[in-house]
Amino acid sequence: MKNGKKMIWILLGLAIMAGIVMMPTPAGLSVAGQRVLAVLTFAVIMWVTEAVSYPFSALAIILFLILFLGFAPVHGVAGPLLKTGKAIPIALSGFVNGGWVLVAAGLFMAAGILGTGLEKRIALNILKIVGAKTKAIFAGMMIVMLVLGFLIPSITARSATMTPIAMGLIAAFGVDPRSVFARNMLVTVAIASSISGIGLLSAGAPNPVAVSFISSQLKHSITWGEWLIYGMPFCIVLMVIFYFLVTRLNKFEFDEIPGGRAAIDKALAELGPMSGKEKRIAVIFIITILLWATDFWHHIDANTVSILSVTLMMMPYLGVASWKEMSSRVDWGTILLFGAGISLGEALLKSGAAIWLAKTALGGMGLGSMAAPVMMTVIAVALLIIRFAFASITSATAALVPTVLGFLISLGDANLPMWGMTFIATMTVYFAFILPVNSPQGMVPYATNTFEVKDMAKVGIPLTIIGFAVLILFMFTYWHWLGLV
Repeated sequence: MKNGKKMIWILLGLAIMAGIVMMPTPAGLSVAGQRVLAVLTFAVIMWVTEAVSYPFSALAIILFLILFLGFAPVHGVAGPLLKTGKAIPIALSGFVNGGWVLVAAGLFMAAGILGTGLEKRIALNILKIVGAKTKAIFAGMMIVMLVLGFLIPSITARSATMTPIAMGLIAAFGVDPRSVFARNMLVTVAIASSISGIGLLSAGAPNPVAVSFISSQLKHSITWGEWLIYGMPFCIVLMVIFYFLVTRLNKFEFDEIPGGRAAIDKALAELGPMSGKEKRIAVIFIITILLWATDFWHHIDANTVSILSVTLMMMPYLGVASWKEMSSRVDWGTILLFGAGISLGEALLKSGAAIWLAKTALGGMGLGSMAAPVMMTVIAVALLIIRFAFASITSATAALVPTVLGFLISLGDANLPMWGMTFIATMTVYFAFILPVNSPQGMVPYATNTFEVKDMAKVGIPLTIIGFAVLILFMFTYWHWLGLV
């Protein structure tokens, strides 16, 4: 029955896509733009219903872009066809994009550090420092997530790293896996991993993707250091709010873990002394973070630094893993999906489809006459609602960020801070705090069967409401003072 439903969605998606392709071209839209919108519609249906796997949807996006653009006029609604040979570079443009480079390199960096055990040592040492008080352990878990944001440039990888650590601590503490404490430990992993992606350009895949769109369309660059200034304060405030919510809305069975510090000490003892690989990966990451943080001085972009980091990790004798070892740990499906998603976003923008879609969807709301912060508030509300339809932060970024950027460009207001507003729109993509199915980083700890949806919603609903209020506050204060909006 389940496969039957999936087939229905696949056929429906294909039928709707074909219908959009064959319908008369609307005024103000090129044939190429119309066909890119058809591919976007098919992709969104596949992403929302999960009728096919994400890697397969990526291949389908690439194929349909090549075919539909290849048999579309080069310009407008008539004239010579582009041909499939010239459509291939467009369909694969996402794979030569700076945002994709940082995402792909980040996944390899994550694979490198996860093969050494350094991330476990860091996590356990932080937990040892904060102590065995129940609330302190939750604070420690969140601090670990923020620290790992510097070391593991993948939200899902951080979630996958902390999930077994949390389960191991629950077992070591002798706590019932279905206790309030245990359930919220895993909820903390799910939500904190999302929040931790906000503060650093390299900590969450939507960030470099948004930066690449901003760079290509608005000719404005955002460095690693600048993103740190823009995003980290909001990230920390959200994490603090989350800490108070998770520790105040739940009544834990104990105030201090019996033998908690001893359990952490035992786990650290089992790791033994730092290995040569751990020391080498630590040096590589220190170099990487320093280069990221000082890009204003040496002007080497974050993407290039990431490639350097991966190269050092695989360097014979000095690195920590071979190509075979690292490539076996990398999620190639995610790399493929991001490349296809960025290609689709670029095609939406270059064909004019994003601008036409945004004008059609938002043009009648009178947003153009509003002040930038008010306009961005309305857009953010819409994005927050639409975000619930996506089960992947990747697909949400690919569909929503280009549409918002297209709308801002369509207004034709040179004084509008479009790059800052696109940055803020990217922040809303991270609001996947209520349902585990809205993000892979939520599904990883949820798969342990330790907590239920209601456990995450209990904290996630107020966090979403308060977090959105803080987003608005930042728009009218901190981000406004910095010139973002």
